[in-house]
Amino acid sequence: MSVKLIEFLKEKEKDIVEYIKQSDVQKYFKPAHMYDAVTSYVYRNAKRLRPSVLIMACGCLGGEERIAIPAAAGVELFHTWTLVHDDIIDNDSLRRGEPTVHRLMQGMGKTDLKLNDNMAKDYGRDVAILAGDIQHAWSVTFFIDSTIKMGVDPLVSLEIIRYMESYVIGNLICGETVDVQLGMSSTIDSLNFSEEDIINMLWLKTGVLYGFSGMAGAMIGKGTADINDVQVNGIKEFTSNCGTAFQLQDDILGILGNEKTLGKPIGSDIREGKKTTIVYQALKNANEEEKTFLLSVLGNKNASESDVQKVVYLFNHLDGINHTKSLAEGYIKKALPYLDVIEDSMYKDLLLSWADFMINRDF
Repeated sequence: MSVKLIEFLKEKEKDIVEYIKQSDVQKYFKPAHMYDAVTSYVYRNAKRLRPSVLIMACGCLGGEERIAIPAAAGVELFHTWTLVHDDIIDNDSLRRGEPTVHRLMQGMGKTDLKLNDNMAKDYGRDVAILAGDIQHAWSVTFFIDSTIKMGVDPLVSLEIIRYMESYVIGNLICGETVDVQLGMSSTIDSLNFSEEDIINMLWLKTGVLYGFSGMAGAMIGKGTADINDVQVNGIKEFTSNCGTAFQLQDDILGILGNEKTLGKPIGSDIREGKKTTIVYQALKNANEEEKTFLLSVLGNKNASESDVQKVVYLFNHLDGINHTKSLAEGYIKKALPYLDVIEDSMYKDLLLSWADFMINRDF
């Protein structure tokens, strides 16, 4: 990752978090457990990639960074509620190196409310769902701030919100639903799903929101409510394809990464039987003995560490990792021509550095 990109991300994280902390909407987050649930992920250290992409896109089309800060905060909060709900669905225990919201609230239910184990688990889940609902609503208020506090044309803000609350949320939830269906199906044995199905699901869950981030920033920077503007669409398609590459790389890191730096459990994807292009390619290339072993471990929540490590070995040996890496690189190559309609600038250079980072990151 380039030094300029690192400096930009650090600076924007500070700006975005500072802006979020000033939000008077937080006075409505009651009782105290709800405030903790809503703000826990927001105030943990993170790269803030989606909001930073929004700011870069705004700069690419001549907008000042400051006018994009509220919308960047909005993207961050929108992304956050999806994480909270996704963690419940996946039953994950860690996010950004600390307990997931439902686990955090489960613990508070036991210590503060003296709930038994079963009741505390239900409490943690229920409060996390409600916290995600608040985060979703909070995200919309930040996009409204773009007009009220930064003078962005109301039509621009309204079109962005309308797109987010229809196209974006519809596709995100579609992607999550497909992910759930794949996770609950037994089709992994017969490979009764295609690689295209998996990649489309990744685009729905990740590429769509990255595309929206680029699009929203471009609209604010150019001051246009036209989502079909050539430059707006160019940035949207660029960031969308890079977002898909990001998720493919994320699947690799979920297998090979370091738990401390990733901030989430390594091997959990294997124990959950997550359908990835890594799994698809490995099963396609496996002999009967290898396939039988893989299927005995994938989706086995009680799989031993040694079995998980053997699966990791087979993922490498059977070309699952390298194949997925090549797919990610292909999406970056597909993305690059979309920036041809954008004039050269510091912000375009930052976007190009970000694209390279999508497939070369190791955290």
